[in-house]
Amino acid sequence: MESITIYPKNEKQKSLLKSLLEEMKVRFEIQNSDEPTLLSESEYISKIDKSIQQAESGKTKKLTQDQQKQLLGL
Repeated sequence: MESITIYPKNEKQKSLLKSLLEEMKVRFEIQNSDEPTLLSESEYISKIDKSIQQAESGKTKKLTQDQQKQLLGL
């Protein structure tokens, strides 16, 4: 079965979603995290733009096959 990740904007949304899932008898879990794991849209676009600029100016780094495998966990 697939999983769905939902990011409520506030406590009211979280409470409503929790109540709905309980009413529907859908198994769910709530994970608390003090660290935000997602970038905002503007931060994401900024990082992409910076990477493109680095690539266009030749500031790239080539990885060996062993380094690529290690990076990808292969």
